[in-house]
Amino acid sequence: MVMTERPTALAIEDEEVRRRTVQEQLGVPLERCRELLRAALGDESWRVRKEAVEVLVAARPGREEIDGLIELLRHEDNAGLRNATSELLVRLGKRAVPALLDHLQDSDQDLRKLVVDTLAAIGERSAVPALLTTLADPDVNVAAAAAEALGAIGDRSAVPALLQALDRQQHDFFRFNALSALGRIAVPGPLPPVVACLARQDMLRLAAYECLGKIGADTAAADLLLEGLQSQLPSLRSVAIRSLATVLHNLEPLFRQSVIDHLRALFDQGLLEALTQAAVSGTAEVAEAVVELLEVLADPRSLPLLLQAMGNECLTSRAMDALQSIGTVAIAPSVARYALADETERAAICTLLGRLGRLQADVEQTISQGLSDDAALVRRAAAVAAGRLPSAALLSAVTGLLDDEDSSVRDAALQTLRTRGGSHSGLVREIAGQMISSELPEQRRAAALLCAASGDCEQLALLIKDEHAAVRESAVRAVGRLALAASCPNLVMALVDEAEEVRIAAAESLSGCCGKHESIAPLRLALQDPSSWVQAAALRSLVELCGNEALSDALALWQRGDEVAQLACLEAFDLLAAPEGFALISQALGQRDGEVLKGVIEVLARHKPDLLLPWLHHILSHSDWDVRMSAVRACASLPPPERHDLLRMALDREDHDLVRQALRQLLDGH
Repeated sequence: MVMTERPTALAIEDEEVRRRTVQEQLGVPLERCRELLRAALGDESWRVRKEAVEVLVAARPGREEIDGLIELLRHEDNAGLRNATSELLVRLGKRAVPALLDHLQDSDQDLRKLVVDTLAAIGERSAVPALLTTLADPDVNVAAAAAEALGAIGDRSAVPALLQALDRQQHDFFRFNALSALGRIAVPGPLPPVVACLARQDMLRLAAYECLGKIGADTAAADLLLEGLQSQLPSLRSVAIRSLATVLHNLEPLFRQSVIDHLRALFDQGLLEALTQAAVSGTAEVAEAVVELLEVLADPRSLPLLLQAMGNECLTSRAMDALQSIGTVAIAPSVARYALADETERAAICTLLGRLGRLQADVEQTISQGLSDDAALVRRAAAVAAGRLPSAALLSAVTGLLDDEDSSVRDAALQTLRTRGGSHSGLVREIAGQMISSELPEQRRAAALLCAASGDCEQLALLIKDEHAAVRESAVRAVGRLALAASCPNLVMALVDEAEEVRIAAAESLSGCCGKHESIAPLRLALQDPSSWVQAAALRSLVELCGNEALSDALALWQRGDEVAQLACLEAFDLLAAPEGFALISQALGQRDGEVLKGVIEVLARHKPDLLLPWLHHILSHSDWDVRMSAVRACASLPPPERHDLLRMALDREDHDLVRQALRQLLDGH
């Protein structure tokens, strides 16, 4: 095929003017703006090129146009043109695939490779048969690109052909790509002989180990990787560790145990030292794989390494699982390490002892030491661990942390006492009683939580009358969590508290604590509260209690409420799916702004898009881009014929990049 002439650049100096010129071609027939758009694809400005791509995607070019676009890939002297054209072809997706497939036999190997790369990015499975044929392309770069493309598409039917090509093709570059492709397709199974052979070649061993981590599912693959664990090369050892951790998951239980036994035998031959070095000096993925292997092995000798891993936030959870897999035999060495450990390890030891849940003298003594440790990290871990152990002495000691200088320690101590409020209710009530008389509001607030945990309604009734509003709020919420009908009068009384936050808590708590008979009248009175936040809380509780019976309350509140109250009304109309509510809020489309307007748009789009349709043109021109974005999303609920013209007009005048992107995506789906 004869190469087309290079498109002439747009003869306009100003970049923004060129971009606008391209943008103005949206909706113009391609035969009238073809040359301009092709020139824009090769423009020196990425913004102009990007705009050209968007306009051409929206134009939905046919086969002849796509063939012409593929020809632009021949221009080696304009990387911007080739990149923009490739992006455009990828954006066209399956529409471009037939034309691309026809160019796989082109005489230009550079074009063939670009075509293969584009097919890979599109990811269309219909291209697989042609790509399988391209594995035998005379140019190794094209053949290797075809292997990479098959891996990107991920079709399992490509595996046999990839293995055959891997055996047939001698070039290391091709074999590297083919191994990578097999790994991406990831079909676990018996070790292919060709992969086993390549795993013993220095140039390809690393790639073969990577591949085995995705396809290995037998002891032959595991044995190869076990050899890799003993390599002197850190890079090979790291890949072997990652891959072996994955292969172990794919093995049948009997074979898995055989590999685990082999690993345990290697512990005496320096494996633990190799794993330690890999965990310390390797990537986060390698460190995670090391922890996975140690969890499987459950060997007490790995305790120091796992305790060290606990200091890594990304590994904490997995390392703790591995420590627990060792079981109670880990207790004695953990306790023995405590005195000489750094604060991170001391915290990890406390956490482990709590998780193992075995109360014995040395464990209790260690946790007790942790509760008075100089490091807040350790005190917090010890407080949590104390909550897991059946020790009244430790629970009593935890109370000393309720006024700790570190807030996270105070929170952990309080949570532990709340957790044990049922099993040690007497002790927790005694502690709460002491805290109620504290001069510190924070202590009295914590007492309210402990009263709720131990079911102490009498002391909660006192705290509801506390002089400090924050204490009263905590007490009201605690009463709500207990959900005892006897506490209903206390909540009704709190509805008229002088503090707004207390009234909000009471309104939110009434629905779960009192029945309809006791709650409806007080909550309806709360709808008249001067605070819109109280009104909103009262309405939500009424809807929860009464369902559709609360619709009239929501309708009335909508008419007089501010933004906060109206947002609660929108929640009610959405939940109740009430036609009267939808009709009412549709009147706000021309009268509201901000969050209320966005909420109205979203609710109507879900339930009654026909009420929204007459207003969409107006809303798509709103001064707030966020409102316009909500309107664009709402258009997705309309039938394509009804939304198409709206979106086209909106795109012509839209100047916000995010909104333009959303408009184009919706139009592309038309």
